[in-house]
Amino acid sequence: MEFRAPNGVRNSLSGDTEAVETHEAVEALKALIIEKNLPQTDVAIFGIKCPYCGKSDRIHRLESPEDLPQSVDDEDTAQYGVLWHTLNPEAALLGVCKFCHNPLELQVRAGLAKVLDKGP
Repeated sequence: MEFRAPNGVRNSLSGDTEAVETHEAVEALKALIIEKNLPQTDVAIFGIKCPYCGKSDRIHRLESPEDLPQSVDDEDTAQYGVLWHTLNPEAALLGVCKFCHNPLELQVRAGLAKVLDKGP
């Protein structure tokens, strides 16, 4: 499986440690979120605190790959899909803090946002 790192270089998800793979995938997703201004729906989920910056009014649910707007081209949609499924194998909700731009795993019913990146 391959994805583009934030610098545009293709990286393979085979042969590296899991933490490095996750870190690179999170950074690539973060870059795509910023570049494409995702999510494009402006609905905040209040009461869930970002584990990075502590903001509780800036958490937004990310669109699933199938729900991306048509303004996102096919290559970026495919890239987003690979990253989404790599970071989200259990089909949980993914979100982003629109203040610090970090992708998050969301557990809306529990009122939690969890860190996806375990670090390199």
